[in-house]
Amino acid sequence: MTPFGTFRCDNVLKKKAAFTLAEVLITLGIIGIIAAMTLPMLIASYKKQEVEVRLKKFYSTFSNALLLSVAENGEMEYWDFPTKQNSGEQITTFVNKYLFPYFTGIKECSYNDSKSEGMCTQLSTLLYPSNYYRFPVYVFMDGGCFSILPGGSNGVAGWLHLKYDINCLGKPNESNKDIFAFAVKYERNKSFKFKAGGNATFNVTTREQLMRYCINAENSPHAQASCSALIQYDGWQIKDDYPYKL
Repeated sequence: MTPFGTFRCDNVLKKKAAFTLAEVLITLGIIGIIAAMTLPMLIASYKKQEVEVRLKKFYSTFSNALLLSVAENGEMEYWDFPTKQNSGEQITTFVNKYLFPYFTGIKECSYNDSKSEGMCTQLSTLLYPSNYYRFPVYVFMDGGCFSILPGGSNGVAGWLHLKYDINCLGKPNESNKDIFAFAVKYERNKSFKFKAGGNATFNVTTREQLMRYCINAENSPHAQASCSALIQYDGWQIKDDYPYKL
């Protein structure tokens, strides 16, 4: 008993521990502002990392398949390349012999897709629009896919052009954002070379030149989706000056 009567500490503590509605609303507002500021940056960072990881993985996977095929089928100068550049049937025969057996967890989306709006037709049109829309597409278990367009090839030299989509029909379906180019070149008595980018960037050796091609990629049919060459040059990293918003 105090001179002022009985002192109830628990009641005082309970009153002090309570939050007013205004305090709760202010706290929620601050959390919302912080989330609005940080979430876009986190999402952008995640997208960049996803592109980086998938491009590097595709490069490694395809490189290994090429090495295994050369070991079994001989150097590329002796391969039976398609005689028609835009023949889906010949490309299928070529891929089934020289590439398909050396991948795991991959399925073919046939160029013979009979439905005009079928998934395979959509994928083929997406990767190679215009005249090149009846090509087979090869889909990985992780959702990525690629298609091949053989360039001029003979016993002396030749090209294979590839378009790789990190998420197939997933958005945005745009070059240098989720669709990227790769190329294979062989020459007689030389080992093949497999690089990110197209034949326009294949022999470029400076970052400044690669950046110029990347910025103007869609103005040249031989440079489309070639920003992958810049990403490879940067060690499979997308730098802050990358000209496309992912």
